[in-house]
Amino acid sequence: MGSTFSGLEVSKRGLSAHQQALNTTGHNVANADNKNYTRQRVTIGAADPIYDATFNRANVAGQIGQGSVVTQIERIKDNFIDERINETNTEKNYWGVKQEYLSQTEIIFGEPGGNTIRTQMDQVWSSFQELGNYPDESAHRAVVKEKANGLVSRLDDTYKKLSFLKDQANRDFETKSNQLISLSESIRILNEKILKSETVGDTPNDLYDRRDKAIGELAGLVDITVSRSDKDEFMVYIGQQILVQGGKKSEIKIVGDAERDGKLDLFWKDSGDRVLMRSGRLQGLLEMRDYVIPEKIAQVDSFTVNMVDTVNSIHRDGFGMNGKTNLNFFEIKTLSNNSMGEFDSNGDGINDMTAIFRVTGKTSLEKDRPIGIAGTLTFHKNDGNNTPIYVSYSKDDTVGQVISRINNSRVGINASLSHDSQLTLKATLSEDNPKMNFVIQHLEDSGQFLVGLSGILSGSGSAGSFDYRKTGEINKFQTSSEDIALTPYYNPSARVKISDEIQGNELSIAASRGKAIGGSQDYNLANGHKDGSNALLIAAALRDKPIMVEYDNNFTSFYAFSISKLGTESREAKQESETRNILMTEYENLRQSISGVGLDEEMASMVQFQQAYNASAKMINMQAEILDVIINRLVR
Repeated sequence: MGSTFSGLEVSKRGLSAHQQALNTTGHNVANADNKNYTRQRVTIGAADPIYDATFNRANVAGQIGQGSVVTQIERIKDNFIDERINETNTEKNYWGVKQEYLSQTEIIFGEPGGNTIRTQMDQVWSSFQELGNYPDESAHRAVVKEKANGLVSRLDDTYKKLSFLKDQANRDFETKSNQLISLSESIRILNEKILKSETVGDTPNDLYDRRDKAIGELAGLVDITVSRSDKDEFMVYIGQQILVQGGKKSEIKIVGDAERDGKLDLFWKDSGDRVLMRSGRLQGLLEMRDYVIPEKIAQVDSFTVNMVDTVNSIHRDGFGMNGKTNLNFFEIKTLSNNSMGEFDSNGDGINDMTAIFRVTGKTSLEKDRPIGIAGTLTFHKNDGNNTPIYVSYSKDDTVGQVISRINNSRVGINASLSHDSQLTLKATLSEDNPKMNFVIQHLEDSGQFLVGLSGILSGSGSAGSFDYRKTGEINKFQTSSEDIALTPYYNPSARVKISDEIQGNELSIAASRGKAIGGSQDYNLANGHKDGSNALLIAAALRDKPIMVEYDNNFTSFYAFSISKLGTESREAKQESETRNILMTEYENLRQSISGVGLDEEMASMVQFQQAYNASAKMINMQAEILDVIINRLVR
């Protein structure tokens, strides 16, 4: 038989359950504007009845109920949607940071229009063109110097701004790396707190939300994988490596590389392996810092080096109004401190390489004339592995065909005919090491194309070959030092200037050509101050003459390709970023529709729980009246 006081217990339990439901509703309402909060719901179930199904139970009609209890307070959440949000957030941040930095890069170049490298180059071209038409007028010489100074200043400014942007990416990488380490520690601490709460039977919903928030922020930095297969150990992976496993964390250290200008990278402390990332803000910063921005700097450097070499090689053959010749128009610091091009590459104090950028042959050639000889040219690619590339030529080939074959092979060297129709070989950018930019790696000819025909190498075969890994290799060339350009020092766009002679005396600008007399192989007699043909040659070389800048035919196509590629990269990053933002908005809306707090729904629940609470309170009052009758009024 049931207790006289059982009605009070049933009502008290109802009161307690609905009070907890009201408190949870209030908690939901209080966090209505917290986007990281997950709506909670109280599940109310029936308490265990009085009698079990045994033979000694009281003879009553069925089990007697004992009211209600709160069985759980659950979060209304869809983990599948959260995983999609984290994946999309990773990609959004990856493309977002690339868009940010590419946009800044576009601003630095300033195309189209404005004070850009292209407009400055056009003005230099125009000034030489005008000087060629009016070589005896000092005003045009002053304009040439002014425009050339403007171009040099713009190249230097572009390099400095790109270099600053690269350093900024490195600083951002450090900041975000520290944030990654901090977030991983926060997740580890939260795992410990959650496990302790779960051990005593609690459901720490608010701690779950804090951990999910940290996971979301971490996903924006790096591509992660979350494993919930073990209920006692919440695990986070970067690639195949565990970052957090329950209350344990794999340590990550930030290491700077002095040989790479202090660039920072992430390494696992225990194994020493590099942290491998595929996406996220950190990966985007790495790609901008290590590949995209250095590529833009290298393109400016290549533009500068080729422009300087082209102008200087023609200018040296001309004569100024004061009769001076063999003068460079530009000055640029070289890697080597001696005329042999020898350089100490490993810093041990001993020269161990020969750094040559360009070599020009002694012989004037006809582009369309058959060469009448056969052989094989051997080059080494500037790829860090010295990969040999072979270019064969036959008797029926023309000079132009062999040149095209060399350029199409992309051997780290481009070939062209100079303004005097001499074969010119120039080094290109390195494929793996910026410090090896503009270094001819290896030249070898089994026949006579580079030897007897063009007058570059002194001998055929391996014995007569040039190899940069040796010293004294400049002696392998037939040509004089005037036809050899040494490799410029690192980042030449920041180290070029107008030569002191030209800067101090505009009359030294070599606008006129000359001629060789007395058996000389060099021009030693000027055509006169009315001749402007040398200035016109410089103008032609700066505009459309096929002189090969990297693997493009001329400066115009090289620069246009560089800017076009930048525009394509920026547009792609913008489109991908916008796409991920749209997806994020859709996923967030979907998550809010499931997990977000709806005030109308909470108000309805509050009224429902309040009515049930009031009813339970009335039941207690009624039970009190019944007990009062039994205790106080049944006197007899």
